[in-house]
Amino acid sequence: MLLLLLACTPDVAHPEDTAEIADTADSGDSADTGDSGVPAFFSDDAIKDIERAITKDLRKNDVSGAQVAVWYEGELVYVMSFGTKHPDTEELVDDATLFQIGSDTKKITALAALQQVEAGTMSLDSTVADLLPSVSLALSPEWAETATLHDLLSHQGGLFDFTPWDDNPDDGYLRSLAEGEFSERGWELAPPGEFWNYSNPNFSIAGLMTEAATGRAWPDIVEADVFAPMGLLDTYARKSEVEARGNYATGTGYTISGDDAFDLLDSPSYTFGTVEMAAVTDNAFTRPAGMVWSTASDMARFGSFFIVGDTTVLSDELRGEMTTMQVPLYPAWDAQAYGYGWMVVQGISTGNDYYDIPAYVHGGNTLSFTSTTYVLPEQKLSFSILSNSYGDDFTASVVELILSSGLLPEPGENPGIPGGETDHGELVGTYDEPTLGPIYVTDVDGTLNIEVPFFDELGAGYSAELDYTGLTDRYYATVNGGTLDFTFVADDSGAYTWMRNREYVGTRP
Repeated sequence: MLLLLLACTPDVAHPEDTAEIADTADSGDSADTGDSGVPAFFSDDAIKDIERAITKDLRKNDVSGAQVAVWYEGELVYVMSFGTKHPDTEELVDDATLFQIGSDTKKITALAALQQVEAGTMSLDSTVADLLPSVSLALSPEWAETATLHDLLSHQGGLFDFTPWDDNPDDGYLRSLAEGEFSERGWELAPPGEFWNYSNPNFSIAGLMTEAATGRAWPDIVEADVFAPMGLLDTYARKSEVEARGNYATGTGYTISGDDAFDLLDSPSYTFGTVEMAAVTDNAFTRPAGMVWSTASDMARFGSFFIVGDTTVLSDELRGEMTTMQVPLYPAWDAQAYGYGWMVVQGISTGNDYYDIPAYVHGGNTLSFTSTTYVLPEQKLSFSILSNSYGDDFTASVVELILSSGLLPEPGENPGIPGGETDHGELVGTYDEPTLGPIYVTDVDGTLNIEVPFFDELGAGYSAELDYTGLTDRYYATVNGGTLDFTFVADDSGAYTWMRNREYVGTRP
């Protein structure tokens, strides 16, 4: 597993390129595009530009079908469906076809947890041990006593990014895995609350805390407390419910067998191609982190909640906490942060122009689906793009949707990212990492270098030099032909203590 993680993608055989996608946009639910004084976003020419951008992005990726939905000022104003439900059939995607939304599930998990905070059954300061006394990491025994709900929902839980993809759909598996193998084999990369580091089990454990607070299974919680009152009638937490309903997409992506998600040296078998529904796994532990199914229409509606609110679902105060900058993604850059289940940014760039407006952003990948979500609260605009392939990039479509809206203010001066390297003397030293062992960071003629004996023992080729990314304290290492990004993070005293990567965190004594 380690060498696969070090590369950009697993070394797998790809199927033949998908045939070009016909322009099958279903705009039947779109607003009147006549000259009615509505934003330019709804003009005939704008719609054609958007459809061209989306179709181009679909062809660029391994995608046979997709949905796009836009909510504006109180209603869905634009719904489109493209291509086919299955890479090998001609049945067209429609507005009700279900797709997996991956990590866009996290904002649902956060909302359900905060409902219990509002109800008083737990608080943002509740620790894992408070709600789940049987969940305790044998390798990091203090973790459960110190990790709070706030830490988990803001990706400050400090956990190794454990994401099981085996098929274990029984609702009770969330608890049994957390109390069993996760407690026995999981570990802490850094103390909770020190810095942001994306990790799926943060939300799995937050989902289990919500179960403990309510006495109900997590899928039942979100379906009754979130989906139903918000009118998300085409959103489901269990694969079995999706199969019973029918009308779902089949994706292109990865099938994994023999994976031990705790063992970074494990070598599972990967195949790439069409992932039939029978091969799509449903893992109750991973569900709260990324296994919900939905439509673009429901996801655009969900995003609108963070514009207009609904106090019958969640108080305005706690809703606001979800889109508050709880922790920066990079310590040197305060314009990009994580809330609770949302990435919160100040300022967006579209080509050469910069707009000083806030945006709430997230996305998600399962092994065969991609989700893209944007909310522009000041523009009262929420949109979702769902597609049936792994790792799709809809950047061009997002830019076209935003620019064509006609809702942006005048562009301003782009402040850029904070640049300039920290004095290397503050960064050099030995960083101990739980899996990799010691990472030696040195300065050689003004360039930071690393030495990782563990890589040497594995025969993993890597460049000794760290490449500076242009963002203060963030660097890339080239390993086995791929890249690992590392960000140096200081503690409260200002001393650089951690060398952070999503999978690996080195700590300097």
